[in-house]
Amino acid sequence: MSLPLTHAGMTDRCLRLAKIIADELVRRQKPDGDFVLPDFYGKAFACALWSGLDRDQYHRQIARAQTALQREIPDKTYHREFIEYALLSMPGMSASARRAILKNARNQNPDVANWQILQLRNRQAKTSGAFSRLSASLHRCFIRMRYWRSDLFLDRPGCFSAQYHAFCAALLSQSANRTDQALARKATHLIASICQNHGYANLAGRGAGQSFGAVCAFYVLLKYGFHDAADAVLYRIEDAMLNAATLPLNLLAPCPVPENPGPSNRLTPGWYGYNRHDDYLAFGGYWLLQAAGLSPETPQSTPTDHPHQTRMLFTTTSAHYDAQMLLSGARIFDVTPSPVIVSGKGSGAMILFPPTGGEQDQPSLYVPATIPLPATRDGTVARFISATCQSDRRVVVTFQLAGTTGQRIIDFDDTEIRIADSCDERLSPKPDLLRVLATADVKLNRVSDTELSIAQTGIRLMCDHPIVLDDKDAITVAGPAQRITAPKTYNATLIIRWENRQNG
Repeated sequence: MSLPLTHAGMTDRCLRLAKIIADELVRRQKPDGDFVLPDFYGKAFACALWSGLDRDQYHRQIARAQTALQREIPDKTYHREFIEYALLSMPGMSASARRAILKNARNQNPDVANWQILQLRNRQAKTSGAFSRLSASLHRCFIRMRYWRSDLFLDRPGCFSAQYHAFCAALLSQSANRTDQALARKATHLIASICQNHGYANLAGRGAGQSFGAVCAFYVLLKYGFHDAADAVLYRIEDAMLNAATLPLNLLAPCPVPENPGPSNRLTPGWYGYNRHDDYLAFGGYWLLQAAGLSPETPQSTPTDHPHQTRMLFTTTSAHYDAQMLLSGARIFDVTPSPVIVSGKGSGAMILFPPTGGEQDQPSLYVPATIPLPATRDGTVARFISATCQSDRRVVVTFQLAGTTGQRIIDFDDTEIRIADSCDERLSPKPDLLRVLATADVKLNRVSDTELSIAQTGIRLMCDHPIVLDDKDAITVAGPAQRITAPKTYNATLIIRWENRQNG
């Protein structure tokens, strides 16, 4: 990893990154206090970051941002919970100053776990009267019943996101309440088992790959003593910042924000229409600064062989790879039709099959062709129906294509993963099967019509039918991709085999 694992070393790294981000926010702030790009809560978190670093040094920027916040007129997109949380984190800010900004705006109160926990934390931070304690207790019960399932936080009812799981854990870890702390600690064990020592902490569900979830995961991993895993996540953050010359919104495809970001610009991979660069920049700086102030617990070892199987989340690991799948959810970005695969270990690990699906509530780079499921010859992509974990090494996915039902069986062994697709033979013409997406950065070398190899890692990809490679509309959360298809067949099996060498 990048530096020796000492508390002082980790603190220095966090402070350095927080200061870099704080100074970048200074450069991005306009004379009227707003940022170059629109933001929802960036100004409030920037104020919290600047205040925490050096209120005197950044007093002009803080004053401008607070004036800009006061000018804002709350509407249906007003992120009151986020803004209030950031303002409550500012040392020395008076209640009257907060009221001048918030203007008695109501909480958004969506049916989303992290927003609900933000409300709880804001209530805890403001008052300690009997009524407030009762309200907090009732709200905590509601959150546990609706969003907590064993050791994972739901994003929304029935849906999991590793990113928002980490944010929920980070929020509750700051609570003085023992119950909140217990939930946060248990949730952090899951984060450690997900990111292992490769540092990819949020590859599953909504917001996959984003810096928002990575900084929260790092915070709780460091706080609860998972120092190896925390160091791995911090390495990924540092590496992305080095490549992008900023803290990118998407750590898996680090690049500077283009002048016209959006779904029509392929330089913004991982596009999420409602996410804002300055929001995530200030948010990331704030949590890195909070991490720098921690007194971490006694170091714990990151689990090395801790498969996790529930009705919602499947993870498995071997000496060669880590894999994970989401088995249920409301939208295509809530599920994983093809496994997310990290090949290798440590800082040398690479994402072989990245997260797909993206965010499709708004116009997006993610079109139906980006869904890694079989398709008919006219381009109609199969619809995900369900997925079940049949054992600690097998997942079965059911899909619907042109009115018929098909099945994908994925078997995970120590040295190979097998993906077997089968469709109803009444379909005519024969459909295209597999259509799984590999990261474009991976050099797939053609050995034969039915075999590919990745020379630098000793990985072979073998199919029982001829393989077609293409990149048309092939976009994943990690950016451009390569599509692996077995065309015109009713049954096809792809084997990904690790031979001899390990990457890491």
